[in-house]
Amino acid sequence: MQMIEIGHTPAKRLVTIRVSGKLTSKEYDTAVPEIEQAIKQSGGKLNAVVELDDMRGWDIATLWKDLKFDARHFDDFRRIAVVGGTGGERLSAKAAGALTSAEVEFFLRDQVDKAEDWAAAD
Repeated sequence: MQMIEIGHTPAKRLVTIRVSGKLTSKEYDTAVPEIEQAIKQSGGKLNAVVELDDMRGWDIATLWKDLKFDARHFDDFRRIAVVGGTGGERLSAKAAGALTSAEVEFFLRDQVDKAEDWAAAD
């Protein structure tokens, strides 16, 4: 089963994105407007926590859409905390750092609270 869940805490300019399974274009297309709305409402740069929960990648169409999203929103994020458990997820976080002007940090799954605190810290 795959899914993407979006949460938004406007007071902290924070969006949380939880992804599990293999991400499809349909799910991605549903999630992007929510994320873009959070960017608009932030009144500045948005902070994000991206939780990768047994994520098994995405299809090529979704990857292409994500690259275009990253280019369009290169300067819209201040901090992005990536939460995961595998070495591959850690490498993905490092690679994502090249696609944004935001600070990007990796946290282990049992550090979700720490990741949220870091992402929203002044």
